[in-house]
Amino acid sequence: MKSIVSFCLFASLLIAANEASAALELASLPPQQQAEKLVPANLELTFPGPVDLARSTAILLDAEGTALPTGKPFLSGDEGSVFKIPLDPSMPPGLYTLDWRVHSMDGRSAEGQYQFRVDP
Repeated sequence: MKSIVSFCLFASLLIAANEASAALELASLPPQQQAEKLVPANLELTFPGPVDLARSTAILLDAEGTALPTGKPFLSGDEGSVFKIPLDPSMPPGLYTLDWRVHSMDGRSAEGQYQFRVDP
């Protein structure tokens, strides 16, 4: 019942440059995955500086725009610079969008969307 996933970057990272600190402007998305890979345990957004987890959010939406449950986001990496969003490994096939907003420890913010597809 695990779905196979291939990540397709349909939308690039949208960062509000006037609000984002230089550290947050350098966010990176997960690399494109091969079709034979299973749904990853987490989506990861990586920043060169520490993230303020208490003020950062991520909402997973299906193709119809309905919010779906995820696990509680957490940090890892150097200085807490990797913002991770746990996914359900039994996600059904379809197109998904992650709407995210991340605050740095200095109070500045960045936001964007990451779109991906889960294949049958």
